[in-house]
Amino acid sequence: LYERDTDRRVAGEDEEGIYRALGMDLMPPELRENRGEIEAAMEGKLPSLVELGDVRGDLHLHTKWSDGNATVEEMATRAREMGLEYITVCDHTKSLAIANGLDEGRLRAQISEIDTYNESVEGFRVLRGVECDIMADGSLDLPDSVLRDLDWVVASVHSGFRATEKEMTERIVSAIHNDYVSTIGHLTGRLIQRRMPYAVNLEEVFEAAASQGVMMEINA
Repeated sequence: LYERDTDRRVAGEDEEGIYRALGMDLMPPELRENRGEIEAAMEGKLPSLVELGDVRGDLHLHTKWSDGNATVEEMATRAREMGLEYITVCDHTKSLAIANGLDEGRLRAQISEIDTYNESVEGFRVLRGVECDIMADGSLDLPDSVLRDLDWVVASVHSGFRATEKEMTERIVSAIHNDYVSTIGHLTGRLIQRRMPYAVNLEEVFEAAASQGVMMEINA
């Protein structure tokens, strides 16, 4: 960074020095979207970002019960070592056979294992969850009779990606209206550089989710 009149360099050893010379707070890359962050940096009003140390738990983990690589206990042990307070086990359900998805019987067995583990530890908790497939008609892959016994239900689309926007929107909105759904997983179905997103009306989905108190999972 140089003075225009004298061509004297005033900053440039590092990025923070450039911002400081311009009278601005250092702007994290995540905020550089041309949405008022320059003015906020000049006024010292940049919002605080969520840091790794702010994370208290993980609400979507898979284990060896489906397509994960570790047991419930192994996942919990590592989470405790990382300083987390809780995790939620959300293995796949039966319609996703390629991922060894759980049917009702296996899920109830997993719930029992989780309850047993929780009785053995203090200061940490494994929440009972599932990543339940949203079927083509908008119903869920498991009945309410088992979903009601869970702490957290992620509802996700894993098939039928070529549906029309209307069909996909109705499918997801239907799942949102299930009383036991906590959040919608990977809403657009996009896999970066591997799979394009499916067509869905996000405004309609967000409106339904807001009315039902259902959260949206943010995936990268």
